[in-house]
Amino acid sequence: MTSEAILGDAIACAPKVFDVLASGQVRDAFGARFHQLKSAEQELLAGVAGCSPFLRRLMLRDPAAVVEILRTSPSEAMRSACEHARQVGSTEGRDVQLSTLRHAKDRAALTIALADIGGVWDVITATRAISVFADAALDGAIAAAAAGVDYDPAAPGLAVIAMGKHGAFELNYSSDIDIVVLFDRTQMGGRAYPEAQKLAIKITREMVTLMQQQTPDGYVFRTDLRLRPDPGVTAVALSVEAAETYYEAYGQNWERMAYVKARAAAGDKAVGEAFLKALRPFVWRKYLDFAAIDDVKAVKRQIHSSKGGGEVEFEGHDIKVGRGGIREIEFYAQTQQLILGGKDRELRQRATLDALDALHGAGHISLNARDDLTNAYCYLRQVEHRLQMVNDEQTHAIPRAAQDIQRIADFLGEASTSSFRERLTKTLRTIERHFDDLFEEEAAPSSISGSLIFTGVNNDPATIATLQGLGFRRADEVSDIIRRWHAGGMRATRTERARVLLTKLMTPLLEALAKAGSPDDAFFAFDGFLKRLPAGVQVFSLLASNTELFETLIRIMTISPFLGRELSKRVNVIEQLLDNSWASAPEIDSYSPSLDAALASVENYEDVLNGVRRWAGEKKFLISAQVAVGILGADDAAARFTAIANACIDQLCSAAIAEMRRQHGDIDGALCVIGLGRLGAVEMTATSDVDLIFIYDAAPDVVSDGARPLGPIDYYTRLVRRIVTALSAATEEGVLFEVDMQLRPSGGAGPTAVSLSAFRRYYEEDAWTWEVMALTKARVIAGAAKLSKTVEQEVETVLRRPRKAEKVRADIRDMRERLMKARPGVSEWDIKSISGGMTDIAFVCQYLALLHGRRNGPPPPALARMIEWFADKGALSREDADALSDARALFETVFQTGRAATGGVFDPETAGQALRARMAVACDAKTIEEASTILTARQSMVANIYRKVLGVL
Repeated sequence: MTSEAILGDAIACAPKVFDVLASGQVRDAFGARFHQLKSAEQELLAGVAGCSPFLRRLMLRDPAAVVEILRTSPSEAMRSACEHARQVGSTEGRDVQLSTLRHAKDRAALTIALADIGGVWDVITATRAISVFADAALDGAIAAAAAGVDYDPAAPGLAVIAMGKHGAFELNYSSDIDIVVLFDRTQMGGRAYPEAQKLAIKITREMVTLMQQQTPDGYVFRTDLRLRPDPGVTAVALSVEAAETYYEAYGQNWERMAYVKARAAAGDKAVGEAFLKALRPFVWRKYLDFAAIDDVKAVKRQIHSSKGGGEVEFEGHDIKVGRGGIREIEFYAQTQQLILGGKDRELRQRATLDALDALHGAGHISLNARDDLTNAYCYLRQVEHRLQMVNDEQTHAIPRAAQDIQRIADFLGEASTSSFRERLTKTLRTIERHFDDLFEEEAAPSSISGSLIFTGVNNDPATIATLQGLGFRRADEVSDIIRRWHAGGMRATRTERARVLLTKLMTPLLEALAKAGSPDDAFFAFDGFLKRLPAGVQVFSLLASNTELFETLIRIMTISPFLGRELSKRVNVIEQLLDNSWASAPEIDSYSPSLDAALASVENYEDVLNGVRRWAGEKKFLISAQVAVGILGADDAAARFTAIANACIDQLCSAAIAEMRRQHGDIDGALCVIGLGRLGAVEMTATSDVDLIFIYDAAPDVVSDGARPLGPIDYYTRLVRRIVTALSAATEEGVLFEVDMQLRPSGGAGPTAVSLSAFRRYYEEDAWTWEVMALTKARVIAGAAKLSKTVEQEVETVLRRPRKAEKVRADIRDMRERLMKARPGVSEWDIKSISGGMTDIAFVCQYLALLHGRRNGPPPPALARMIEWFADKGALSREDADALSDARALFETVFQTGRAATGGVFDPETAGQALRARMAVACDAKTIEEASTILTARQSMVANIYRKVLGVL
């Protein structure tokens, strides 16, 4: 505080009287006292009262105190106010403490305002005075809080760290104070950690209450503790050790910037200073790596994602965070301090103007830049103070109403609102020019215009506006989550390198999200993807090298959050999305060679199992993604899902046989694997299980030739068990397929490996109609050629046997009724089970296959070809065949899309907007409601054909 002159004698200027009536209230209330004042004092009080309702109330509350302030040097008045604040620790009673602090604050606020407005102090001296009083108030409050819990009022071991403007002695007139409270239990009388923590938390909470509780006397300072490490989960007071560990592991560059200004302000300052000393390597890196420099630059680019993003305005412009505002000056200095201050101690200045001086002195900025930014900073801080002095509000925005603008112009002593406008906009543009010159070569093209700031603990209003402009309806939530990403709140962002990369990716990510049909749905899908990633560096590096990949990922995740979850388990798939060729499905006959190549260097049996699962997972994901986004048709997808299963079964059968030979030797016999259901019909989906029958052929008296020989029953039973385990067991790569063997002879009660003779005998003597129906979709998947041919002939023999139409019809109707009772379709979207759905089409075709098998032989197993086959043979009218074909194609599209996109049955009530739109398109409809109507109509038509062929259910 530079001036020791009596305040009233040093007045250099006074504001214009905006509100004459308000000014008159002070004159009347002061009475004779007013007329005893000097003319300069009268002008100052009249102008202040006429411009600031808040200061007028303070003056009216105690006119004698105002005169006393005018008759004292502002430095002495502030010393007195600070002393009164510190004495709170020696007073008793919460009400007395609250009142004492607030009266001290009123005296300080009035002294600072009159000295500032009257030109006795410059604005920097005023900000320092506010900060010094904040320190005193904290000292008093912490002493009172400590005494209140029977602890030493000096609060040994408990330190208050002033952050940001408070730490730099730059508080604005109505500023909040940002603090971090730390405790060192070794300085707290030998207390154990839990007891020390509990005590520190109690004192901190009471201190904050004393500072910010609103009473009839007002408040002292709004106190914010959210700059402490991980504020969402940590206590209000944190141990020194815990804080150091956090910053070492998770500290971000914006937190380093915060600590550029930090200082020990109250409580046990020795503890605070020791902590800040220990934190120096985190804040001031002697050898700042390029990744950290890139992160600092990326944070800069986030503030305004493109040059010209956001405009310098006047009405409503935020002079703190808007274009050309105070924050840009602070950032201009702090970014360079962070990058250069590790090697040059002279740059480690807390105060913004000191930092600009140091940067110029070291040759890092020009004299012109320093002077321009210094003058601009002082002017904007002065405007900021006048805005806040009007009603003691934490505001930084120029008013929009002409009358309110006139008040501020008068308060600043401007000749007119026009001159105020001209001076302010010129200042803002000067700052903007210097700010944009910083890291100019790093400017990146972007379609986003506006601020994107995701640092600190509060959502930035300008950023919220930018997000809303991009189409986000839940912009506050989006900003909150992004800030948590940067805070290392998930595994993917725990490392510093991951956070650096993520910062660089924010603009292209938001650009991609904005292009989605629903940016909110797309964002939350991507957030879910990040949450499940085991680590982020690999994925973020891939995205950084090809930001166009975002659009592919967002497209997939928006339509299918389920696929987003799957993708987080298979990060290596992202590399395959880098090339647009992912959108072209591989040829059917390429899958088996592809799996062979993937396993070429694998020898260990467990590695084979994992390798097959990894390969299949990648291939199934890519096909699912193509189906979900509409690149691949349902039948093409079914063929490829089946080809993947074929390759896996063949490979794992071979691996299991090799293991059996290693343990038990070879046996004179053969094994054949039959696929049924969707596997046999080449109609598999993303989530299909595999229906299998294992048939072997060997003489009953043969034994294997290994060290532990087995007979045929035991040998093939163990082999089948090994194959089933290889297909279905969960390994570190997950589950490959669920294996269903209920369709084997005698179902769950039958042997897992069925001899050829038993298979033949069962279907001659014991098979139920539904078991014979299942054979209409039978297909040999793997096995010895000779046995496979024999099995195919046996299946054909079974299907060619003569049958009584009424008996088959009755059995099929009974089976359908059982299925309807066990699993009734829940809606028209439950394509498989609903009356008139896919099961009814399948049952119609299977009935016709059994009825006409003797004359025509077995039809092809795929349902689409089966329907055409019956029409060609005259078993089904062309009209009914066309109707069933159209319905089957629609149902299969819905079924495949639902399984690919959700892993289950599509439900329009729970599906996101993008998936609903995709499903509507799949049904050749404009809306999901229209699609529902189309499905219902097709199901009704299928039900009519079912009744015509099989009778009424």
